[in-house]
Amino acid sequence: ILFSRYRDGDNDIYVMDADGGNVQQLTNDPGRDWDSTWSPDGTRIAFTSDRDGDWDIYVMDADGGNVQLMTYGSYSIDQDPAWSPDGTRIVFASNRLHHGTDDLDLFTMDTDGDIIQRLTDNPEWDSDPAWSPDGTRIAFVSYRDDDYDIYVMDADGTNVQQLTDDPARDGYPVWSPDGSRIAFTSLRTGDYDLYVMDADGTNVQQLTDTLEW
Repeated sequence: ILFSRYRDGDNDIYVMDADGGNVQQLTNDPGRDWDSTWSPDGTRIAFTSDRDGDWDIYVMDADGGNVQLMTYGSYSIDQDPAWSPDGTRIVFASNRLHHGTDDLDLFTMDTDGDIIQRLTDNPEWDSDPAWSPDGTRIAFVSYRDDDYDIYVMDADGTNVQQLTDDPARDGYPVWSPDGSRIAFTSLRTGDYDLYVMDADGTNVQQLTDTLEW
């Protein structure tokens, strides 16, 4: 399991076994490293870091070695990396066309950092992309009409569809392994809880009911 830990004034990336044992530190940099995600074959890890002064996307080997800078958005924000199921592309959120603002759009790039393609054109905020298991669709969070909701689109950015429509903030979509359902977080009860819905946005079910985040 990958996770980010704040310790001694710094955020670094760690890995541990599924039972919580064998914790190992993968990054050790004065910058803030977070938002890590495994490549489909488990050999590489993409993550976000400000170690070079801007928020950029990096890739490293699974043991923390061979760190490579993937994006070069000077004075911009590149974050929220997610691998395509075949491991050939990475989708991410960026304000590279809106420097100095928090207006994020979604882009894809090859895993060597080349051929960046813009997927969304939203004057507000698109983030938290998640590729469907079959690689044909991308779920994401979008701020439109004064609300954060979950949307889905084809992998080339076309056919955008809104899945949730609630005044509360919905976020962090995750596909089920068979692609039939999407789990997400929401503030619709006043606290962050976990929900699940069918991939077309129907049959929303609340999974947790807590008084905490």
